[in-house]
Amino acid sequence: MSTRNRINLPEKQVTLIWQQLTGKELPTTDGARIKFIYPGRTNNNNGPDFRDAVIVIESAFMKGDVEIHVKSSDWYSHGHHRDAEYNNVILHVAMWHDCKSVTTLQNGRSIPVICLSKALQHQAYLMPHYQLPCSKIVQHSDKKILIKLINTAGEERFKQKALYFRSKLEQEEAGQVLSQGIMRALGYSKNVKPFEELAGKVPLSFLESRNGLASKQALLLGMAGLLPSQRGQANPTKEKEVRELEQLWHSLGKQVKTMEENNWSFSHIYPNNSPVRRIVAQSHLIQRYHKSKLLMGMLQLVKGTPLPKGHFMLEDGLTVTSNDYWRDHFDFNVRCKTKTSMLLGHSKAGEIVVNVILPFAFSWGGMSTELELAEKAVAFYNHYPKLTDNAITRHMTRQLCLEGVPGFTACQQQGLIHIFRNYCREGICLQCPLGS
Repeated sequence: MSTRNRINLPEKQVTLIWQQLTGKELPTTDGARIKFIYPGRTNNNNGPDFRDAVIVIESAFMKGDVEIHVKSSDWYSHGHHRDAEYNNVILHVAMWHDCKSVTTLQNGRSIPVICLSKALQHQAYLMPHYQLPCSKIVQHSDKKILIKLINTAGEERFKQKALYFRSKLEQEEAGQVLSQGIMRALGYSKNVKPFEELAGKVPLSFLESRNGLASKQALLLGMAGLLPSQRGQANPTKEKEVRELEQLWHSLGKQVKTMEENNWSFSHIYPNNSPVRRIVAQSHLIQRYHKSKLLMGMLQLVKGTPLPKGHFMLEDGLTVTSNDYWRDHFDFNVRCKTKTSMLLGHSKAGEIVVNVILPFAFSWGGMSTELELAEKAVAFYNHYPKLTDNAITRHMTRQLCLEGVPGFTACQQQGLIHIFRNYCREGICLQCPLGS
């Protein structure tokens, strides 16, 4: 191939080739054989090009991320070897291998390289198109049947979540289980574990025993290690709200082992989704239901909301706005350019309703013989309108050619997530319910 063609080949073309290699087996640059089971989902954020790919290398099953380059030396010129976000990469795919050294991760581990120009032995535009099994299913299946199968998968995901909450309810106090579930949801993917740890360090019963919103915020933020004084911010803040939080924490948090700022992820997160703002949102929720307590407040919310179109009422019970310090701050001493009073909006509230409140209410209803509550939780779940798409639902919608399908529901979105996590990401296409 001429030098001119090598330079002009876009990375996007190499990416398309990678997506067409499902089912093929190719050699790495050091002679190992790799079979490609699942190419992964496109990552539109910072980090590796594909997430959750599945490969088999020398009979060993591997799951992780894949990075694509035109030249293998781009790994180093782009600085990926110094970036911990690439430590989950299991395969480096390049059109040309022009790097003498192996591909090394930030943690010191080395990963295999596939050189496509050598492994395939012909031009990219001549490479055969190979579709994932689900693409063939889509071509030969009635859309109504496909949607029904996806809906069934969504119901299965609900059952799994309900079973999880049931097992937790058999071991822990119900309010704590619910609070922990909400806090996990507030953490998105990057801060799920620290939010779960924080929920354990500051039990709901202790928070509910404290008077006032500021006291609850001070406890949560102090135990999280996220107050300005805990984060090495030298200049004392002038805002009275922050001074009050610091004083309350000083009076409450003596000789307590707290979390640290580096336990939390702030990178590649929308400022409005920062863990500080989400912790503040949780304090508002606990304060809102301080009379009935969070547990009974959430259960009464489900009981008192009319079917089938009461989803806005459920979300209203979780949305949080602020007219104080957090109206124009993303973090301590980090001001917003515009006012952003919403600490927890309808989009995130809907996710919490579908993923936490409804399966929890179903499990609670079944265990406490409140069967009407359990039935209502399922009915709400089955009729809940489509939520805001995330990276997985967008990926699966494209993969199954479901763009523009009318009447898509939250249950069906959950079905897409269930199929992705249990079959696509595991590389077990033959067991996928869409192929049955």
